[in-house]
Amino acid sequence: MLSGPHPRSRIYTTLNSYFSFLINFILFKIKRGNNDVEKLEKALAKKLNVADAVCVPMDRVGIYLTIKNIAKPGQGIIMSPYTIADVVNMVVCAGCKPIFCDIEQSSCNLNPNKIEELIDKNVGAVLVTHLHGISAPTRKILAICKKHELPLIEDTAQAFGANEGGEMLGTIGDAGIYSFGMYKNINCWYGGVVVSNNKKLISNIRSEINKYDYQGNYFILKRILKGLLTDLLTLPLFFKLCTFWIFRFGFLNNIRWINKYVEIELDLKLKNKIPDYYLARLTPWQARLAMTQLDDVEINRKNRLSKANIYYEGLKNLDGLILPPEKNKESNSYLTFPVQYHNRKRLLKWLMFNNRDIAAQHLKNCADLPSFSNWYRDCPVARKTANEVIILPTYPKYPQSEAEKNIKVIQSFFNRVKAT
Repeated sequence: MLSGPHPRSRIYTTLNSYFSFLINFILFKIKRGNNDVEKLEKALAKKLNVADAVCVPMDRVGIYLTIKNIAKPGQGIIMSPYTIADVVNMVVCAGCKPIFCDIEQSSCNLNPNKIEELIDKNVGAVLVTHLHGISAPTRKILAICKKHELPLIEDTAQAFGANEGGEMLGTIGDAGIYSFGMYKNINCWYGGVVVSNNKKLISNIRSEINKYDYQGNYFILKRILKGLLTDLLTLPLFFKLCTFWIFRFGFLNNIRWINKYVEIELDLKLKNKIPDYYLARLTPWQARLAMTQLDDVEINRKNRLSKANIYYEGLKNLDGLILPPEKNKESNSYLTFPVQYHNRKRLLKWLMFNNRDIAAQHLKNCADLPSFSNWYRDCPVARKTANEVIILPTYPKYPQSEAEKNIKVIQSFFNRVKAT
């Protein structure tokens, strides 16, 4: 039993993530602080070398507010269909229409060669996502946007700390949005930030944010309790002894009630109105918690990069396995390392049978979802990619030796396929 693996993912927490909430909750200081949110905004603007920043309750709310203040109602937003459904919902809630643009298979990001054919007088902006912490071809997309006088919005939820040509992702376009959620490289449970060199844009978003109440204590507590349970279940020793074997049994035997506990992106419904609980302000306590993590961003990025390089070297010669592009490799942040294989289910079963805790990427091709049928567009690469991506772990506490074991098992699968 001790041959079980480390978990596929762990949330970015320390003991301080929990104790600081408990102390601040007892002392009624969750919503009290000496301009702590403003201090975080200034620190982020300085770190990212932008004119201004405004904190938001979630990355998706930042997308909603940015689109609402950049595009006109009824305009189209060119975007990738390979994203979470709620990003599409934020476009709709902002009064705009999603225009799905196909992606590059290797990067899983927006294909710049497909953008221009979708541009007309009704397009209000381009929204690019840097998925898995891998840079989209932002410079190429920016050139297209400038040619057509369109704003470029960067969804940088998974790529805080990554850069392209020395410029931080999220700062190349007109606005960038980052996430501070549980599995991101800065975690204050909920939260995010919008950054821009357009001070008027940030001022307009801040004016709207200031109308909201602070995120409720018990709303945050619910999130923290969920995080605590996740942390306990994925403690390496307990995971190896117990948790993994339950999930392994569920996966190999297709037991739905077990498998649903590790699936994400289950809410695929259309939202025409943004939920009321989305409209909240980041609390001063969350800002203080985020501030303690800023200095670790680059250290953790290099940690994940080292594991990405191990995967590149170990998997690059496997025929039929698609790896991320190596361009800009050293500047990416690799929240995970995505690979693609045409028979994903077969490879995942082999990995799980050989005691490797590896997951499929659960993102859907939103262009094909019934909930967004009003904006259907044929995106064959996104459709194919959504059925093939497997994400290999890179999080900071994931041992290098585990990455090497993943490689050996994947190599053995391809050797077996070749032999048959």
